[in-house]
Amino acid sequence: MKKIAFVLLVLFHSAMIHAQDFQNIKATVLPSSQLTIIGDSNIAAFQCEFDNSYLEGAQIVKYRKTGNTINFNGAVLSLNNRGFDCGSKGINRDFHDLLRSDEYPKIRLEVNKIDLSSPTLGSAHVIITIAGKHRTYNVPVKIKTGTIAEFKGKLEVNIKNYDLEPPKKLFGMIVVKDNIEIEFDLHVKK
Repeated sequence: MKKIAFVLLVLFHSAMIHAQDFQNIKATVLPSSQLTIIGDSNIAAFQCEFDNSYLEGAQIVKYRKTGNTINFNGAVLSLNNRGFDCGSKGINRDFHDLLRSDEYPKIRLEVNKIDLSSPTLGSAHVIITIAGKHRTYNVPVKIKTGTIAEFKGKLEVNIKNYDLEPPKKLFGMIVVKDNIEIEFDLHVKK
């Protein structure tokens, strides 16, 4: 019994030390940020810009830097699907139908860690949730640090990985391609 108590005490102490390694920051994604989803069809390309007025306020993010890795806890960007403007009512409607916005009104981006290859370049480990499906990606990012940090990059995503069916129009004559690109330039105030 004493051995079990000792092991539990050591584990508890280790957990407390580990938890103290994380630092808290209050982070706000600024209105100067840009996030765009770019797609293509057999007729023409389209892009859907995110309206930053739909962004939520500041959040507390925990982080810990160990060597060339920054680990995060709570670094979540929740995007209301209604914040995307694709340029016309018809394309907006198709976009929301594709994402099943009535059932899943938000896209969720969660950054777990960034592995730095230099002070200005890294690979972000990101979990993206679309229509209730989670997928993990390693996204190359350009980084600028300071009071306002900047994270810039792009990621190609196959919408079928989220069990989404691309819309077809005019009896199948217009077909949206499976791959979309997510471009981001996030300005984060600490």
